[in-house]
Amino acid sequence: MRADAPQSNALRTRVSIIDRRIERYISQGLSRAATLEHLLASRWPLEQLRPRFAEFPESAFRYPELPVVAVSAPPSTPAPTKSLDRAVTNATSAAEGISFQYVPLIQCSFPHADPKAATTFTRKNGWLELTLGTTRPEAGLPYGVPARLLTIYCTSEAVRTNSPEIYLGDSVHDFLRRLDVPITRGARGSLSVYANQLLRLIHSTLSIDENIRDGAGRSGLHMRQALFVEEARLWWDDPDHSSANGKRGGRYIGNGSSLMLSSALFHSILERSAPLATHAIKRLRKSPMDLDVYAWLVHRLFHLKSPSMISWSQLSHQFGHSYREPRTFRRFFLDSLKRVSVVYPEAKLRVSPTGVLLLPSRPHLSNSKFPSTR
Repeated sequence: MRADAPQSNALRTRVSIIDRRIERYISQGLSRAATLEHLLASRWPLEQLRPRFAEFPESAFRYPELPVVAVSAPPSTPAPTKSLDRAVTNATSAAEGISFQYVPLIQCSFPHADPKAATTFTRKNGWLELTLGTTRPEAGLPYGVPARLLTIYCTSEAVRTNSPEIYLGDSVHDFLRRLDVPITRGARGSLSVYANQLLRLIHSTLSIDENIRDGAGRSGLHMRQALFVEEARLWWDDPDHSSANGKRGGRYIGNGSSLMLSSALFHSILERSAPLATHAIKRLRKSPMDLDVYAWLVHRLFHLKSPSMISWSQLSHQFGHSYREPRTFRRFFLDSLKRVSVVYPEAKLRVSPTGVLLLPSRPHLSNSKFPSTR
């Protein structure tokens, strides 16, 4: 009986979620046909939909063609005229070739190291300022490699499924395994570490201020505030597990766990997600700086049409989270740049005493899959 409990909990959780979703659509005045259409658009499993909509013929249970999602352009540019083909995105990501990250978290990333008792963390990148906060100060702010990989996972799933509902448990564990993240148990094991970082993310808030301008040259400020998650249901696997030496083990996210991205964040992700090569993330996953520099270069060079000089001061404001001496930051940044260049050989740049000169480069990802949005 006990061995079957996690699977039973997972099934009950998923059933309760779909039933709550149906009740919510009906309460909003949607017909049964419209409710089924919404659930099909969110890619709910057909075996769960058929018994709940038994009055419909088999021909009704077909997933619609997937819509498109735009790759973000800076706010000072015209609105995108081209977009990502989500059907291609879905097929490619399913083959584990493409992952996605939320663009503001590329432009202004999470802390590299534990910010300890801090309840806010602010970074500036030219026209954008991002402030990370928390609704639970005792939980702490997300940081390091785990925070980045978890947000990449959530963003990738949101883009892949076109749904704000993110399933956890084996799915996120499989994602980590694909990146060669060791899956270890115990109070200091990777499963416990990622569960802790997930809780920090769930309690996080994002405040994004962007300087904008219109076609006439008028300037303004675009502000966006969002909870990271609106709702979450987590099941713990072996929360009271003790090892052979009697020490208590860690808490692990179990099957049936899920979270609901906030509506504001979800729709912003669909508008502003950047494709990254999963194999590159796998190679760079040991360093938050490496992951940040890689994502920044891919996104920046994707849109670059003419040479652009980024000063050491600008780079320090964006990436130098905890370096007191400029020369120390420069050394660590250049070390990261060398590692990133190995997995991103298409990137053309020149390092100088004043900064890094970015040059128009061949896209890291195939143009046939991810056309430019300029």
